[in-house]
Amino acid sequence: VFELVTDQIIISDTLSVRLVRPVSEDEVVEHYVANEAFDADPYWATLWPSAFAVSRYIANAPALVRDKTVCDLGAGLGLAGLVACAAGAKRVELFDREPLALACAILSIEANGFQDRVLVKDFDWNDVREDQAKFDTLLACDVLYESHAVLPVAELVPKLVKRGGGRFLLGDPPSRAPQNRKRFKETLTEQYGAFVMRELLVQEGGDELVFIDFKM
Repeated sequence: VFELVTDQIIISDTLSVRLVRPVSEDEVVEHYVANEAFDADPYWATLWPSAFAVSRYIANAPALVRDKTVCDLGAGLGLAGLVACAAGAKRVELFDREPLALACAILSIEANGFQDRVLVKDFDWNDVREDQAKFDTLLACDVLYESHAVLPVAELVPKLVKRGGGRFLLGDPPSRAPQNRKRFKETLTEQYGAFVMRELLVQEGGDELVFIDFKM
């Protein structure tokens, strides 16, 4: 559909992954427009700074994923999930609703030789099965930019994260929608009993990012 490139993404001195992505994000947008896919989200093709922030946190604290089950929610290109696998996760699932994003992610999984530990899933967070498996660690990058997503994502976290010590790692731009993040944090802690283990303001490629580590 569009031209792809494979990049070597360096996360730390000892951790890097291969990532397959579209050469041009504009071509992806044009493809969606040409196909009148106006309800779809072409911005999965962007490698967002928050994905780097979550990935670097994992690289610095690999015990959060080592020998654990991990889900990358709204994975897009899947960087954070791939990094979790490289850091020693037992199993990683990349959740997204965009088929083209999942197709790219599959190519990245193959490029890294992670086929035995990483899989993709077409996932609609507004329609979660009652028997949905829960994970030790949930990752999410840039999922709160729309106000109508705040409550569905907050309700989703306890459906995907194990109680009694499961972790939820969130990366979010601090100034894009701070009111959404505030409401999300209040909902997750007050209604669902999450604890904020750490909240950091980090620099990533010239951008500021908020990183929050929740414990369920």
